[in-house]
Amino acid sequence: MKRRLALALGLIGLTLIFSSFVQAKTVRIGMVYDGDSEQFSAVRDLFFNEIQSMTRGVHTVTFPAEAQISGDWNVKQINQALDRLIASSKVDMVLTLGEVSTHEVCRRRSFSKPVFAVYVVDAKLQGIPAKAGTSGIRNLNYINFFSDFDRALQVFRDIAPFSRVALVEDGFMRDAIPQLNTIARRMSYEFTLEITVVPVDNSGEQALASIPADTDAVLLLLLPRLPEEEFQKLVAGLIERRIPSFSFRGRTDVESGILVSTIPEDTLLHLARSVAINVQETLDGTNAGDLSTTFAVGEKLAINMATARAIHVYPGWGLLTEADLLNDEAIGTERRLNINLAMKEALAANLDLAAANRSVEAGMAQVQEARSPLLPQVGVNTQASMIDDDRARASFGIQPERLWTGSLQATQLIYSDKAWAGYTIEQYLQTSREQGRDAVRLDILQAAASAYLNVLRAKSIERIQKENLKLTRENLERARIRVEIGAGGPEEVYRWESQIADSRRTVLKAQSVTLDTISTMNNILNRPLREMFAPEEADYQEPMNILPDRRLTNYMGNPMELGILRDFLVAEGLDASPELQQIEAAIAAQERSITLAKREFWVPTVSLFGDVTETFSKSGEGSGSPSIGAINLPEKDDTDWTAGVQATLPLYTGGSRSATLKRSQEELSQLRYDRGNIANRIEARILNAVHLIRASYPSIQLSTDAADSALRNLTLVTDSYVRGIKSIIDLIDAQNQALVANQQAANAVYDFLIDLMAIQRSTGSFFLFAPEEERDAWMERLNQYMMDEESLVRQG
Repeated sequence: MKRRLALALGLIGLTLIFSSFVQAKTVRIGMVYDGDSEQFSAVRDLFFNEIQSMTRGVHTVTFPAEAQISGDWNVKQINQALDRLIASSKVDMVLTLGEVSTHEVCRRRSFSKPVFAVYVVDAKLQGIPAKAGTSGIRNLNYINFFSDFDRALQVFRDIAPFSRVALVEDGFMRDAIPQLNTIARRMSYEFTLEITVVPVDNSGEQALASIPADTDAVLLLLLPRLPEEEFQKLVAGLIERRIPSFSFRGRTDVESGILVSTIPEDTLLHLARSVAINVQETLDGTNAGDLSTTFAVGEKLAINMATARAIHVYPGWGLLTEADLLNDEAIGTERRLNINLAMKEALAANLDLAAANRSVEAGMAQVQEARSPLLPQVGVNTQASMIDDDRARASFGIQPERLWTGSLQATQLIYSDKAWAGYTIEQYLQTSREQGRDAVRLDILQAAASAYLNVLRAKSIERIQKENLKLTRENLERARIRVEIGAGGPEEVYRWESQIADSRRTVLKAQSVTLDTISTMNNILNRPLREMFAPEEADYQEPMNILPDRRLTNYMGNPMELGILRDFLVAEGLDASPELQQIEAAIAAQERSITLAKREFWVPTVSLFGDVTETFSKSGEGSGSPSIGAINLPEKDDTDWTAGVQATLPLYTGGSRSATLKRSQEELSQLRYDRGNIANRIEARILNAVHLIRASYPSIQLSTDAADSALRNLTLVTDSYVRGIKSIIDLIDAQNQALVANQQAANAVYDFLIDLMAIQRSTGSFFLFAPEEERDAWMERLNQYMMDEESLVRQG
């Protein structure tokens, strides 16, 4: 028994030692590539990094420099390089990078070591062996670069209809893989196209010159030998000739000026990762010939809108819904906006506030107008008159026939309660107007902040809908692969195509909502309604960062803290409310009116008055010294003056003073009732806003958790669908669930932020957007209130 136990332990030990040895063994991978070019080094490094990253910690993978062989764009040299590496004892695996080197190695039927071939364009067309999604050849794994040429061509044609097209392709690949030339012939037949093949080596100008003058569109295949500088010449020439262009390399070319591509930006990365996975599985013991050869390129439409405008091509709505629009006017606009700028701009430009400001300015003039009777009143006048001579003679010099005089009058109230009351009342009314203006100001701040948040919400929902459309497109590609390998039927493809149509319609609706919110924002800012702007808050994943201060959320964690916060906000709101201050100013004005009405019974109006009259000229009858017979009467000089004091007190006015007093008292009573009603409404508004916060703040985390769970469920269901475990209905249901959860998560955050704007409006102060010192003072008052209330709770 002991001997058997010792033997067993020994075998286990040897196994572990051998296992460690195997794991520690260095794996050398040789590589054959078509030829050197500007593009190749980056592609090579990407594949090397992905393979080493995938195998790190389990295997040591190296790429010996002497085992990296260029075919120098020559089929014979490529085959010689393949022979050398396959036969070499210093190479454990072989990797081919390039369409031609891949094509040549896949023509072989026997391999002494694992070979991984990248870039098979069309296995069936190239005569490359295939068996149930694998090569069926021991030690051979290739990647069938499954790209839907028909779909790409249809998308391109939807953007820019054409019938004469130039197919620009690498001349070396065209000559080395003649089987692929049938693709152009098939496209010409099925799409009724006149296709001109334009071989390219390393000259963009030569390629441009080879494109016929009557060409409607250009399709660019992979052009590995064309330097970047020459490629830019080709692109510039196509734009100058206003020829729409499509690239099968992807978004990189679109960024360089090509009109459109449907190849996703990360396609090459995913391709390298797929090769790395296959290498890892082979190192773990799987025969390379049994590994999957399928690789779905997927579809992500990218359109260069600057190129589109330059060549006068305008994509339709359906394509714009799912496309990445590069150099779009809306995205590239110089107008930037954030929530602070939106609120400031609204205060500066809003028409309602401008009207309220004019009302306040007019009120200031009314105050000055009411004050004017209390100041001296001075006036001058001059008069020239002429009367008939007989009346002048009979006036004894009092009224000459021709007379010109000038006078100066002045009055000054010594005391007038009516004048003082008018001045005081107008000051109170001015305070009321200013508080009304402040209420309008708060309304505009809330409207601007809420409108801006709704723009962000709409853009977030639009982004979610676009991502859902992208996911639907990916699921369509998964369905096509299932059909390709015989795991699914064509009905799945049709169902996903129907889903794509629905998703496009939903994206269009979301875009319309976004445009509506932008128009609403511009209306508040008094800007042209169609003017576009770019929100600075681009981080839609964390919209809470829009708040300059998030300390208030520390008091929303539980019902008790929220209750204390509610009471504090009510106290703050009642103290700072411009509506209450407005009605209180009106009450003060009315109280002064009552005081005036009471004093009218017994307080007189007392004033000083005086005037001076100067006779400048008199002539004609009656202008001489007055006389009666021989008796000359005294003659007054040319200057007359008067000065005095006057006091007036009405004794009976028909009962108007009593009626005025009664009316003023009733109006005061009405205002006091109005004040109580306004106070109740303010408190109710604050309570309503807090109650909304009570639901919206916790919903942020809850909806985020729901979205995360829905995403994990979608990932699992998607994987199960690909492996044939779940049905298309299961995947559609999981996708819809994830879509709804993502929308709810986005809405929850913006609902909370908008509720927070409502709280600030209700309390009469946008304290979260105040200067830092004011925010700190406000938070200090809140902290002190919290501590006092918690102390009372503990004592009670």
